[in-house]
Amino acid sequence: MDIGALKPAISDQLMKRIAWRLAPLMIVMYIANQLDRANIGYAALTMNTELHMTAAQYGFAASLFFLGYILFEVPSNLCMHRFGARVWMARILLSWGLLSCLTSFVPDSRWLYIARFCLGAFEAGLFPGMVYYLTFWMPARNRVWMMSLFVTAIPLTGVLGAPVSTWLIAHANVFGVTGWRAMLLLEGLPALILGVVVWFWLADDPSRSRWLSAAEKAEIAAALATEQAQAAAATSPTSAWRALGNPKVWALGTVYFGTNAGIIGLLYFLPQVVKTFEHTFGVTYSLTDIGLITAVPFGVAVLATLIWGRLVSRHNVGAWHVAGPLLVCAAALSVALLLKSPYQSIFALSIGTSACFCSITTFWQLPSRILTDRAAAAGIALITSIGVSSGFLLPYFIGWVKDTTGTFVLAFIGIAATMVLASIMVFLLETRWRAVGQARLASE
Repeated sequence: MDIGALKPAISDQLMKRIAWRLAPLMIVMYIANQLDRANIGYAALTMNTELHMTAAQYGFAASLFFLGYILFEVPSNLCMHRFGARVWMARILLSWGLLSCLTSFVPDSRWLYIARFCLGAFEAGLFPGMVYYLTFWMPARNRVWMMSLFVTAIPLTGVLGAPVSTWLIAHANVFGVTGWRAMLLLEGLPALILGVVVWFWLADDPSRSRWLSAAEKAEIAAALATEQAQAAAATSPTSAWRALGNPKVWALGTVYFGTNAGIIGLLYFLPQVVKTFEHTFGVTYSLTDIGLITAVPFGVAVLATLIWGRLVSRHNVGAWHVAGPLLVCAAALSVALLLKSPYQSIFALSIGTSACFCSITTFWQLPSRILTDRAAAAGIALITSIGVSSGFLLPYFIGWVKDTTGTFVLAFIGIAATMVLASIMVFLLETRWRAVGQARLASE
């Protein structure tokens, strides 16, 4: 993937202007997104008992979110291409925020299943939409750093969401609504507020922005034109339908499946993993203690992701930039729950969490090598859908393993195995792209 000279880039000064304009809003949007999809993991600490749910039933509820997400991912991204980022992102935020608040009133597990499926359908398109949106503003080399800022929203959700969510469960009272229900109700409100902010703040693309000069718009357009020409030379699919059938797009989706598997295991089950320390190590934790301990691996991951993004932004992304962190995460998750103290386990989980998020920042620079315009909208959405399908398959599997064995050990080893397979796929793609690049150079 590193054939030839460094890829096109915009100036550091212009990059900083764009980052300061877009990154804060995108990070806050994605924090709200991750919190509203993952706070069920904190709710499960008391919700499972109230709704008479087993770990496997909880896993099924978590999985249904991703089923709705997968089914509506590609249509949502094509709608963003059609209606523009400002309108479509505002729609996503307002609809999911409202439903997230209403989920607090579910009377039983069946209604929870329905609410989670619909929440996934309403949230579909936000992440791939933002990835696609960044392709309007900067070429891939600059997007490594921007994506590292964007992706920090996921571990930041753990840092902030873990203690806040568990505190709300223990103390919040909203007109008589308490516990996990109050937590879900209150944490749905930020999305509603952000929907209004996006409507007034977000520009659909650089050409429609009022804060860029004509020279800056021209610089962005020139860099993107060069990148798109290179993608076209690499046999890029020329339409949305061809992108959906392209083997390379499906291969990238397989890589993202393995990467996303680690995120699913950590975001949705880490609070329950920490709770099992009480039995494994003979300790006692309050809900607030569990929230604070859960925040540690995510806090370490925030710093690691930012440092990784800054280092990698100086180079073209290669296979090791994606596969290396995946292999480190796989090793850490495999041993984390086999160690002799909670401190050692949290240390290993911190390494695994950091590596997992580092792999995401570099992975999302690969699709732009073969996808442009409408094909990019469809292809990025399909890659996300394939990756997010791990969220549909794994939660029930993890819950079933916990119910069957009494621990999460085998489930985490299974997650590690998918990450190893994803790293192998990255190297296979590297070999294929390098062969295509060398053949093209030989013919010139």
